[in-house]
Amino acid sequence: EHSVGTEEVSEEVHELSPYIFAYACEYELEEFVSLIKAVMMQESGGRGDDPMQASECSYNTKYPKSPNGITDPEYSIDVGIQYLKECLELAAVKDPDDIECISLALQGYNFGTGYISWARAKYGGYSQLSAMEFSECMAKQMGWESYGDPYYVSHVLRYYNADGE
Repeated sequence: EHSVGTEEVSEEVHELSPYIFAYACEYELEEFVSLIKAVMMQESGGRGDDPMQASECSYNTKYPKSPNGITDPEYSIDVGIQYLKECLELAAVKDPDDIECISLALQGYNFGTGYISWARAKYGGYSQLSAMEFSECMAKQMGWESYGDPYYVSHVLRYYNADGE
């Protein structure tokens, strides 16, 4: 369903590898370094002060919880990896090859973790249809034009190499 690993991550993402690896180790996600890089690539291309675009998640306790509220790239990586770990755990990801559950976790990273339980209950897991429906429902509920990126999973997976870097 998704084109996995068809595109390279940017030089900016590679330059942040020491931080990515350090926090991946701290949170026991060493085998998911490539996934973390793929998320970062989709979120920011490794550029800016909030490369994981993590300022709105619950793990951000130091900066405003508004878009680009984080102004420290290392802190963004720390917070983003903690949040991604929560999503991976909620989606019951078994290993780096578990694309079905990784897809559910990734969409949860983009929409918020509530999507994970919603998609499981309503559809048994991630599907493009569930992402579209959730996005439309949340946009309507919030009175917004749009909500999140319903194509986030394919946008991230194009940068993902499950075999490593």
